[in-house]
Order: sequence, then C-alpha cells, then structure tokens
Amino acid sequence: MKRKFNFFIITALVVFFSMAADAFIIWQLNNYETRFLELYGAEQDGYVQVVLGEINRLGDDATEKDITNIISSLDATASRYWTLSKGDSFLFVKSLTETNRYKGFTDGTYYASDSAAAFMNLLDVNQVGHQIIYLDEDRFIASGMIFDWREQQYRICLLTYDKVILEDNILLECRNSIIIILSIVLALLIILSMMMSKKINSQAVLAKRQQEQMIWQNQQLEKLDGQLKREYAFSASKHVFKHTVLKEFLQVLDERGAHPLHFAVFETESAEARDEFFEHMQVVLDSNVLRFSMDEKRILLIFARYEKTASSRIINSLENRKVRRLADLYCEDNKENYSLQFERFWKAVADT
Repeated sequence: MKRKFNFFIITALVVFFSMAADAFIIWQLNNYETRFLELYGAEQDGYVQVVLGEINRLGDDATEKDITNIISSLDATASRYWTLSKGDSFLFVKSLTETNRYKGFTDGTYYASDSAAAFMNLLDVNQVGHQIIYLDEDRFIASGMIFDWREQQYRICLLTYDKVILEDNILLECRNSIIIILSIVLALLIILSMMMSKKINSQAVLAKRQQEQMIWQNQQLEKLDGQLKREYAFSASKHVFKHTVLKEFLQVLDERGAHPLHFAVFETESAEARDEFFEHMQVVLDSNVLRFSMDEKRILLIFARYEKTASSRIINSLENRKVRRLADLYCEDNKENYSLQFERFWKAVADT
C-alpha cells in the first residue's frame, strides 16, 4: 500500500512540475513576443514620421486629395495599412475600396475596442507614438500622431498585424517547437516516473532527470534570448517603396545633402524572381540602401553615403542567373540635383 501511495505521489509531482514549467516557458515567450512588437513599433514610428514629412512638403495649392494620394501610393496589404481622418471623419482606410465602405462613419466606429479607442485618444500633436491594440480580436501594433494642416487637425495611423511581424522571423517557429518538445517531455516524464517509482532508487533517478530537464530548458531560453537580440536589429531595410514616391525621396536626399549616391538598376526574369530578390536584399543590404519597385521586373537600388568601391562590389554580388544588372550611376555630389541626374540616367536605361 505504501509502495502504491509513493508511486502516485511521485507521478503527480512530476506531472505538476512539468505543466508548471510548460506554462512558465509559454508566459516568458509571450513576454518576449510583446517586447518584440514594441521594438517593431518604435521602428514603425520612424516610417510614419517620414510620410508626414512628405505631407508637409506639399505646395500651397495642395488639397486633401493630395494627402490621400500620398497615403494610397504606399505599399499596403490587408495585414499592414494606413488610416487618415479629420476630426471624426475618415479620409482614407486601407485602400480606396475600403475607404468607400467607411464613408459617413466616424473613426470611432473602426477603432471601437477599448485599446484602440485609448490609443486614438492618447495621440499627440506632431509626436509619433505606438501601442498594441485589438481590432475584432486581432492584435495590431499601431503607430500614429496628430498633425496640423491648413489650420485643421488630422490623425494618421499605420497598423501592422502582429502575425505578419512574428512570422517574418524565427520567434514563432521557436515558440511552437519548444511547446511541442515540452509536451513530448511531459508525456515521457509521466511514463518514466511510473517505471522509476518501482525501483528502490526512484527518487534519486527522478531528481537527476528533473535537473537535466531544467538545464535543457535554460539552454533553450538562452538560445531564444540570442535570437531575439538578433531580431532587435530590425530597421527600415525591410521596406520596398513604389516608384511613385521616388521623386520625393530624391528631394529629401537633396535637401539633406546626402552624398555620394550610387544608383543601380536590376532586371529580373519574372515577378517571382523579383520577390525572391527582395527577400535576399533583406539579408545582404542595410538601411542605407533604398529599394524601389519600378515595375514588375525592374528594381532600383540607391546606395547612400557608400564609397564607390564598396557599393560596386555589392552591386556585382547581387547578380545571378535570374537577376541581371542593367546599369548604374555614381553621383559624387548634388551640385546638380539628384532628380535631374536620375532622369537622364533612367532615360538612358529605358533606351537600351
């Protein structure tokens, strides 16, 4: 009877300990996940600030339509999109089609959850902020601010679906792997404890197994911590801009006196090859290289403040059997503005 009592006590303790350890690891992973979204939000704030700079450079004859044109020209998907409102009325939501759906509705109708409403109420004038919000039970990292234009106040926000961010790195894969492994270990420990409890040295062996398991879990946490630190390096290097905003970017580079600039045009054999090339650039290029999608197959890279030898070496290394370099132009300075230099260069590329 005593032997049977010890058997169930040991089994129960092992099960409880494993489930507690499993819950603790998941809790820690969720904390890491939230922290990573906060870091992404800080980077996203900078992108909102850049777009606001483009809006502020609109001429005196500009209208609200010019603002919405800038917003609609930016890359957007169902998982990452912009909203723009004046007062309580929407001017732009996600796309032109989606905007028409929300005509006549207030922005409070869209940002209806408590977290979203709190975020909108806490927006400051000319100061970008970010917060994790929920819309229809989906979690987003939202960046936004209030800005004045023509003596009217507007609210601009950029929302990114959390799964897009997390699935773009190894965090989610690690979390699922650890949960699966811990579930397997839980089952093994139950079976192992039942077998070991029948032996005279069951307690000693079980303690050794638990110690080994704790070491393994700590090693997994250390690996995860290292992976999160590498993900901390996220920057604007993952953005690909449309060719419609190229002129504004060149004006900004002119105004800031950024030089030298090295333009490089590549052509891919297909749209799929172009997308693969964009993914490859996320690995090999830093945030000092601007990427523009000129059409379905042609890509423009702008290397800012690169020595010619360094940028040329990178340009040559990017060519492969699916991607070929069409031409490149190295601009030592902007004595003649970059827009004019690029227009001549692009015309020469088009004529080849």
